[in-house]
Amino acid sequence: MIEDKLKEILAAGLQADVVLQKSGLTKEDVKPLADAGNLDAAIVLLLGETSRKIGDTWVEDFEDEDTHKVVQVERHNYSDDFIFEPDATELQELGSLIAARIPFENMPVILPHLMADLADNYAQQLSGFPKDKEKAREYYNNALKAGWEKETYDSFIEMLDYSPLKHPQDLADDFDPRNATIMVSGHPLYLDQIEYMVEDLTKAHGDPDNELGLFVNLMYLFKTLGFDWVDNTGNLMHITRHNEAVLTLELECNPRVDEALVEAFQKAYPKLTVEVVD
Repeated sequence: MIEDKLKEILAAGLQADVVLQKSGLTKEDVKPLADAGNLDAAIVLLLGETSRKIGDTWVEDFEDEDTHKVVQVERHNYSDDFIFEPDATELQELGSLIAARIPFENMPVILPHLMADLADNYAQQLSGFPKDKEKAREYYNNALKAGWEKETYDSFIEMLDYSPLKHPQDLADDFDPRNATIMVSGHPLYLDQIEYMVEDLTKAHGDPDNELGLFVNLMYLFKTLGFDWVDNTGNLMHITRHNEAVLTLELECNPRVDEALVEAFQKAYPKLTVEVVD
């Protein structure tokens, strides 16, 4: 029966993804049970939509450091495909359904890791999820309630709360520039102010060797927005006003400096929407 296979999968702990793939169960087998409120099915469905398919499998010998006994460990590599086809809306619904029943008896070992995977999706804007720090925090908290190690939880929360704006020197030690684009949208009067600000900065600090006459060290832009910054972290290359409500800033900058600039703009212009775009 499918219910017996579900229990066997969840009893496999951190090897649950391996057992799921070997079980032969499909999403079509599991989803009706999950939709009917079967908690085991909901967890396995979540597992299948967040776990990669296993490719090659092999066995390696390892020597136990204490006993010096040689043990065999099964190893795997993973493909780019998921065991079950993921659906962002479905994943969010599954996460909410399962989280509403945490804690419960006979908690599967794999569950905190699945909650953390959902949190990662929100934290990093993966698998069709919007970037949402508070939603990520909610699922990291669910992972902790489900038995995730506190030390690991603390490290992920620290990364979630990391602000590059507060650590400019970390981003300036090695100059390794890349191109980035920031989109600013909102009331035209605020966008006018930003255009005037960039125009003044260009006149005062722009590099005339640049063919467009706009080559402003980001240090000056940060300082104008009210934040002390360090040199050698990049340049503002272009500004484009697409319409009354939208403009973009094209940067050449160290990794994560664009995130710091977004944060600086959000603090200086809280009524505007500011985001990094591809």
